[in-house]
Amino acid sequence: MVRVDIVFLVCYIILVMKVELQIYNLTKRYNNFVALDNVSLSVNQGDIYGLIGRNGAGKTTFFKCVMGLAKITGGSVEIAGQKRHLDAARRQIGFMINPSFFPYLSAKQNLEYLARVKGVHAADEVDRLLKMVGLHGVKKPFKAFSLGMKQRLGIAGALLGQPSIVVLDEPINGLDPEGIADMRRVIKDTNQQHGTTFIISSHILSELDLVATRFGFLEAGVLIKDITHRDLHEHTKKSLLIEVNDPAKAKRLLKTKLNIAATNSNNQLFVKSHLDEPDKVAKILVDGGVKLYKLQHQETTLEGYFMQLIGGHHA
Repeated sequence: MVRVDIVFLVCYIILVMKVELQIYNLTKRYNNFVALDNVSLSVNQGDIYGLIGRNGAGKTTFFKCVMGLAKITGGSVEIAGQKRHLDAARRQIGFMINPSFFPYLSAKQNLEYLARVKGVHAADEVDRLLKMVGLHGVKKPFKAFSLGMKQRLGIAGALLGQPSIVVLDEPINGLDPEGIADMRRVIKDTNQQHGTTFIISSHILSELDLVATRFGFLEAGVLIKDITHRDLHEHTKKSLLIEVNDPAKAKRLLKTKLNIAATNSNNQLFVKSHLDEPDKVAKILVDGGVKLYKLQHQETTLEGYFMQLIGGHHA
């Protein structure tokens, strides 16, 4: 009976889980350059989805295709179940991609104008958001803003009208540590209080690791990994880092002698078992004729995991 109840609960969760954004084989070409290559992913309601990739990996292009700011070459975008009426569906998305406002207007004046354009009529919405991002009472015009202030206003604009999905491209770029902590709080509070779905890119991976519930890794326009925060930290927990001259031979030895399934990136191996027996691991390798250059304990960060993925992708 208990097992039946559990199965029913799992099926129920799957059925009621709402997919906010579904991407099928999204491709974007600029002449002969492929910016996105058959990218497929889904973002569920309430996710904070961290999109990770180097400069030029295709993150901003991905956002522009989702928002309709760039015409897709192939594949499809589905927003809140809509594939045909995307213009209407996109009105439910708040976004910040290179924040741009009227240079001669103040933060409040810019948000009030944007509220009229979006049809947001709540009288206190602009003041609420300005307080949330730390710009309430700022009188100077946008052209006199620092980069961090511009980012704060861009985030306020993205949250205007309490959209169900919010897209943020490098939202903490230019913010000082206090500003970064403020934005982390804003994202988490909005997500938890309103169930808002976020899709965020950031170069500061340690910060993204603190807020994201899922991650997608883009490299050269290809989605090379999609993983939950929980599964990611299973992958990045403590391991033995081993550097050898012959990774293939080392992997065979470890599998044959100790039943260890090692992963590798270039000439480095990563072993998640036998953490308290590094001498035993070393002996197996050396006795098997492998030159051992390094063997040490390590705990991989999100950045380290990303670098491993890139190394494995190019290998």
